[in-house]
Amino acid sequence: MEHAQKRGLARLLLRWPEYRVNLQRRAKEDPYLLDLIGAYETACEAVEYWSHADTIVASERAEEYRQLLIATEHDILTKIV
Repeated sequence: MEHAQKRGLARLLLRWPEYRVNLQRRAKEDPYLLDLIGAYETACEAVEYWSHADTIVASERAEEYRQLLIATEHDILTKIV
């Protein structure tokens, strides 16, 4: 498991404690889910970066990554519920 995947999994376990067991089990079995979890972490980091950036496009970029987070969360939930 890559660093981003580990961090993403930890974030999701905190976010969705009710799915903790299923999420951990499925992450071990499903490489596509693991890729989604890594993408989720990358998007989280991007939201944090752009939320604190002091540029003209920062708020627009932060919102784009928030929308990506929502879509990625939906994809992850579809695989674990």
